[in-house]
Amino acid sequence: MYSLKCFAVLAITYVITVLGSHICPSEPAVKCSCPPQWQLWQNGCHRLTPSWHSWDDAKEACQDMGGKMAAPRSLEELKFIAEMARKVDSQYRAWIACNDKEVEGTWECDGQEGGEPFLVWNGGEPDNWMDQDCAQITAQYDRMDDAGCYVEKLAFCVRKADCTHLPIQPRQYCLSTDTHGRILNSTCLLDHSIREFITQGVAACGSACAKEPGCRSFNIKKTEDGKKICQLNNSTSSEDNDKFQTTYYFCMYSEVCFG
Repeated sequence: MYSLKCFAVLAITYVITVLGSHICPSEPAVKCSCPPQWQLWQNGCHRLTPSWHSWDDAKEACQDMGGKMAAPRSLEELKFIAEMARKVDSQYRAWIACNDKEVEGTWECDGQEGGEPFLVWNGGEPDNWMDQDCAQITAQYDRMDDAGCYVEKLAFCVRKADCTHLPIQPRQYCLSTDTHGRILNSTCLLDHSIREFITQGVAACGSACAKEPGCRSFNIKKTEDGKKICQLNNSTSSEDNDKFQTTYYFCMYSEVCFG
């Protein structure tokens, strides 16, 4: 007979002694929110200006709304703001905070100084047709295009979201033990592996399981040369007791939970 005994992260002294002293990182839960009419993406709030402006006036309009003109930093953010704009105007054309006013062909984006700016141009752009020094995103391609800064358009604005760190429950590992409460080190759940990799110990393996979609438990095995292998499982010992078996090699089974 065996049972599962749970240990808080900082109280697994025996396991740490055997498998290493790596402690899984604490990742505080964060809840973010935005004012009305602003749309949340990661830790930023996005929206379009309610009216059209030249590029310079659009920067001021975003500031008057409590934010600044936005310059997307990734394809994911670009896709998000493009979809947001399409819901407002299916044929939108909107300014972003990128320009090459100072040096033609050298584009700068607000908040992206010190490195190459994130720019995803539509095919054939920028072409600087009739002196176009400011960047926009258009509904036709959801990509960037240069345009004359004096033309009035909508503009993308961004501001920091209001984020609150939520209290978190301590992470616990439920380790298999015998009837005397001793941790089993030669019993694991077999034939349910999602993936496996070299690990530093129980805490690192458990942290990986907590983040892996479909992971229900994990094994830690030792190789002949002393390396520790983390094996993530898509089931638990209670769900498939027949596959929870004694091994001839070092193998420790555990489940991860919070609270």
